[in-house]
Amino acid sequence: MLPTPAAPPAWLSTWMSAGAALFFLLMLSVPSGYSVGGGVLLLGGLAVWWTSRRPGCQHPGAEHTPGAQAPAPWTAEDRTLCVLLLAIFAVNALAVLWHGDSGKYLDQGTRYLLAVPILAGLRRIRLRLDWLACGLALGLFATAGVAAWQTIGIGLARADGFVTSAIPFADMALTLAFWCLMGAALAAFGRRWGWTALLLAGSLAGLYAMMAAATRGSLVALPILLVLAAIALLRRAHLRPLLAGIAILAAAAAIALSTLPIGHIAESRYAAALDEWHAYTQQGDATNNVGSRLEAWKAALISIPERPLLGWGHEQYDAHLQELIEAGRVAPFVGTLANTHNQFVEIWLHQGGLGLISFLALLIVSFWYFCRRLRSPVPAVRVLACCGAALPSAFAAYGLTQVILGRNNGVMFFLVSLAVLWAAMRQAERDATQAKANHRT
Repeated sequence: MLPTPAAPPAWLSTWMSAGAALFFLLMLSVPSGYSVGGGVLLLGGLAVWWTSRRPGCQHPGAEHTPGAQAPAPWTAEDRTLCVLLLAIFAVNALAVLWHGDSGKYLDQGTRYLLAVPILAGLRRIRLRLDWLACGLALGLFATAGVAAWQTIGIGLARADGFVTSAIPFADMALTLAFWCLMGAALAAFGRRWGWTALLLAGSLAGLYAMMAAATRGSLVALPILLVLAAIALLRRAHLRPLLAGIAILAAAAAIALSTLPIGHIAESRYAAALDEWHAYTQQGDATNNVGSRLEAWKAALISIPERPLLGWGHEQYDAHLQELIEAGRVAPFVGTLANTHNQFVEIWLHQGGLGLISFLALLIVSFWYFCRRLRSPVPAVRVLACCGAALPSAFAAYGLTQVILGRNNGVMFFLVSLAVLWAAMRQAERDATQAKANHRT
């Protein structure tokens, strides 16, 4: 029988909780803000591993400290998630080496490797969920402030925050706003009205930032988020606070769209999408946003069958794409694009079937693990499961029109959020089990 690893010292609970709160606080409100919280969590995860190396050793004072807890049992689900993260890293590294690509194409792949100690560390400490909620709400207030400054203060047409463009800014703002809204629902169920107001206001701030970015791809995820929320929240006992929250959100959104400039910006952007679709399908115009994406997908899908296992190297594909353009098989404008504007096609193109399978496995498995808890009798577990299931499903939707995980901010947001939400949900699940056992005794 394997010895039980030591419980990490209680200060690591404070460290990791602060790192998670900082991550969401700074994610969209300061340049490269994700690096601060992510770095704190990585160091904390490595410290948890280091202090747990001596089996059965209890750190002094840990048993008397509120932040401490016995080591969380490591399960098959935890191992599977870690294996999938390592598999994505390994396939990415293999593809880069096989194609002789530049080392910069290892950048995002290494994030999957570094996510393993963060996930493992978070699973072995007690997260302070109130810190997490506070960081989330305050971060969205700051994000809305950045969006207002950019659109009203300096006159940008679309807010893009401090990330690479308006598109990932809106996607991540919407995701954070949804989590804030779910947190507000959970606080309302517990009649914690102060937290309810704070988190509801944070959700409205996030929705404002999303609308200020005036992107269209974010809306693809909305039906998915609404379905997940309905499954997790709809209970007869919770109907009144839910209806009140929905009414407040609907009224705020209607006011914003009808009176603020962002409403007119968003309306024009969505109308333009239909015009661009017709221009591409009827006139072959591949120079607009919609047409260029469709033409890029066409070029990639022509090329993928030629190298199905590990795909094309980036330099190899650039040369191949020029051949397709010269042969008249795709429009010349495609040669000016930085990528295929589709996460799945991009991975399939440059990492082949191995890369696509490993990536899909992580999305599907993580989504399923969270969805298994959507009907839990414990409200906290249901809400955290809903937030967790929203992450891979929303990023799958976002990835249909952009390579959101091809940027450091996107991949860091996805991986750190996955680790934090998974650890928080398992903690709530374990607390409920222990409370039930204590009640019986």
